[in-house]
Amino acid sequence: MSAIRQKNGFAMIMAIFVVVMVAMGGTLLMQNASLGVKSSTDNYLRIQAELLAESASEYALMNIQDINTSAGQCLNDLNITVNDSSGNSMYDINVILSYSYENTAPGCTSRVLAQNTGSTTMVLIDTSVTTKSSAKLSTEPIRIHKRTWQKL
Repeated sequence: MSAIRQKNGFAMIMAIFVVVMVAMGGTLLMQNASLGVKSSTDNYLRIQAELLAESASEYALMNIQDINTSAGQCLNDLNITVNDSSGNSMYDINVILSYSYENTAPGCTSRVLAQNTGSTTMVLIDTSVTTKSSAKLSTEPIRIHKRTWQKL
């Protein structure tokens, strides 16, 4: 009779061991799934920030072309806040513009990199896009920087 009791006890220990192993496997699968979701979300936000940086650079270039620099007007900075559909701010975009003139600077003295270069007037566009910390889009802030030279 004691042999039968030992076998029943062993079966109980094996059953508990199997349940613990299945629970650990489920925990690892859930952790892996949550890491995959976070990675996908971060990639989506990073790509969105890269596209916003590209759009902001083009928008700044378009605005520069509308300004009459001979009257001494210059566009030096451009600050944009991007909101989601419910009006909550998600991204801050900051564009800093610096100029390199073919001849002398026409009244614009701030952020002049070079004058009398003899080549086409150009602008250096520094665009940075950062997630708003209040938006709580990701656990780490996302920051994209884009620098381009454009002919005017």
